[in-house]
Amino acid sequence: MTQSARKRRGSGRTTLHNVAELAGVSAMTVSRYFSNKESVRLDMQQRIAAAIEQTGYVRNVFAGSLASARGRCVGMVIPHIAGGVYEETIQAVTDTLRPFGYQLLLASSNYSTEEEEAAVRAFIGWAPAALILTGQKRSRKTTELLANAGVPVVETWAHKTRPQHIQVGFSNPSVGKDSTHYLYERGYRRIVFVHPPRTDDVGANDRASGYEAAMHELGLAPATFRPQATVLLDAGAEAFRTLTSGRTPADALIFSNDNLAAGALLHGLRERIAIAQTCAVMGFGDLSIADKLVPSLTTVRPPRYEMGRIAALRVIELLRAIEEDAPTDAIERDNLLTYEIVERESA
Repeated sequence: MTQSARKRRGSGRTTLHNVAELAGVSAMTVSRYFSNKESVRLDMQQRIAAAIEQTGYVRNVFAGSLASARGRCVGMVIPHIAGGVYEETIQAVTDTLRPFGYQLLLASSNYSTEEEEAAVRAFIGWAPAALILTGQKRSRKTTELLANAGVPVVETWAHKTRPQHIQVGFSNPSVGKDSTHYLYERGYRRIVFVHPPRTDDVGANDRASGYEAAMHELGLAPATFRPQATVLLDAGAEAFRTLTSGRTPADALIFSNDNLAAGALLHGLRERIAIAQTCAVMGFGDLSIADKLVPSLTTVRPPRYEMGRIAALRVIELLRAIEEDAPTDAIERDNLLTYEIVERESA
């Protein structure tokens, strides 16, 4: 990359000099603030800290002698590393970036906007070529960090109208609607949506909203349930036991993920309950265990690999445009992908 191209690329990023100007101190003082804060007068420390907060400045740890290492990694933040649902997306990103000489750095937000903010801040400090983020719910501070960093951003695993960044995903509300209509067309009427134990799974919440909209459209009363158990297999069994008892038991359950649904099916197997005849079970994710359960699990298969592949391709297109000082208007910003309902024995 030429020096002029490098300058063009960094033009949108808040610099140490911007912080110094806002704080009313020299750039050398700001540099000392980072390397040895105690050597800076307290009043200057306070002004510099306020300027950093206001500008969203993140120190580039590649500055100076390591500057030549800039830009060969792409940072990716996913909600959770365990569980398997994001494995194919991660692999696709890696497979697609590698031929272009880029490596993937991975972090988990643990479904927390605060932890995502910390991961984004850390990545920006290492001067990544680009960032791939999961979902579209960001904290205010993360949004500011991204706006000030001058780093290309692609969002995946979700879709909304008028996105701020390039998006590659599918509609979670549509998944909820289509799952509900699928069960309704097979004669089920008392359909309940089962949330995960945690409340901050945005994708699951969006699928629940789609379910509720479909139930209203069909003239049915929506009902949702959130288990108390924190282990997903136990939570699925808890939901099945609770919702299939009482005077008006559910006749179909839409689980927000396959791990919950697996817990319900394993409980039914232990108790010798005829799933589908007694209560249909439907999941989301199409994990590798889904077709091996007894009965096999009807579920929704998201475009896991394709999302990662296209997200990485959009990153490469953005980086090429920046390198060539070319407009990015021709790059597809709204990449809406399709999902598939996989019909098996449980519904």
